[in-house]
Amino acid sequence: MRKINLILWIGIFGCVSCQVFAQQIISWKDAHKYYDEYVTVEGTIVDTHNSGKACFLNFHSDYKKYFTAVIFKSDFYKFTAAPEDFYLNKKVQVTGKIKQYQGKPEIILKSPSNIKIIGELEKSKDAIEISWEDADKYYGEYCWITGKIVATFNSGKACFLNFHKNWKRYFTAVIFASNFHKFPTSPETHYLEKVVKIYGIIKEYQGKPEIIVNNPKQIQIVK
Repeated sequence: MRKINLILWIGIFGCVSCQVFAQQIISWKDAHKYYDEYVTVEGTIVDTHNSGKACFLNFHSDYKKYFTAVIFKSDFYKFTAAPEDFYLNKKVQVTGKIKQYQGKPEIILKSPSNIKIIGELEKSKDAIEISWEDADKYYGEYCWITGKIVATFNSGKACFLNFHKNWKRYFTAVIFASNFHKFPTSPETHYLEKVVKIYGIIKEYQGKPEIIVNNPKQIQIVK
């Protein structure tokens, strides 16, 4: 009897311990420091992808290097339809055991209870607002970019919203084909010649700054 009670006590203590550890809240930027630990990771999901076999909720556009939360196909039915859209641009807290996969940290989400939405893109308006001309000074930062879209191009795979006709050198906002359905018909026409504010993380691509736009909420037409 004592042996059975001891086993039960250990089991209960183990579960409580996991919950206690999971209450520790860390930034997604520090996830790689907590491999094999139960924690709560906080950050904004800036990019997503559903391959059909798994849904990837990425906290950085460079998903091959930084923290990702993963939902496998076998658990899709537990979540809201299209989690890649539902959680995009949401500030969340993800709870679970951090594992290392292909050199980067990730948490596998088995249930919606493992992910909590605590904010949305609209609440990020306190981010710095800059001119498109200064975008190259803010790589890796979330900003509101202001300016006029003077040229556009839709290749079928991506739509490019350019703030200068020399698009090979200056700032561009990019909408990929996988997200076209979320935007007004023909975004290359809808946004052309409009003064806009675009929110997102500025990254360098082929020597120039750009922001990947996954959702219409990232673009505000000023005039």
